Amino acid sequence: MKNAVRFAIILGMISAITGLALAVVFQITNPIIQAQNEKELQDGLKEIFPGDYEFVKLDKPIPSLDETVQISDSFLVKDRNSNKNIGMVVTVTVPGSQAAIKMLVGVKSDGTVSGVKILQMNETAGLGANADNPNYYVDKKNKITFLGQFIGKNTLKDKLVPKEDVIAMTGATVTSRAVSSGVKIAGESIANYLKEAGQ
Repeated sequence: MKNAVRFAIILGMISAITGLALAVVFQITNPIIQAQNEKELQDGLKEIFPGDYEFVKLDKPIPSLDETVQISDSFLVKDRNSNKNIGMVVTVTVPGSQAAIKMLVGVKSDGTVSGVKILQMNETAGLGANADNPNYYVDKKNKITFLGQFIGKNTLKDKLVPKEDVIAMTGATVTSRAVSSGVKIAGESIANYLKEAGQ
């Protein structure tokens, strides 16, 4: 009986020490992780919407016009000199062939795509994973990547359909369609929000 009590006390002490150690490690590493995530986000925003702009995060994300496309964060893009709204960047999640694909989509006020950046995906290596491969060109002659082809397209006027006005990745039709749909719906949702907000 005494051995069982002693064993229980020792286990309790070990659990308490382990829990305390984990709490300390979390307190130290969490701010570092948060700062790194924020830096990656800011770098991503500047990458897909280059220029001297300020990114103002909205209190809540704009509504998506398609239930299969989730918008989780929304940023107004403002010109630092005139304080005028230039467009928006949204974080979009769409179902891919293997798992959800999360990306940033930047769209100007007129519906023109300024850039697209994949944040997370788990598509098949050598196929769907080529979506964000900077060395995989859908247009080899002009060295245009899969994501690069969206820049300059208009989400309000162009279909953004693979094999029509979007060059699909070889062997990755589902991924090509998912990303294209995410970009299209993001642009339409942004246009709808800006119209309703009178911007």
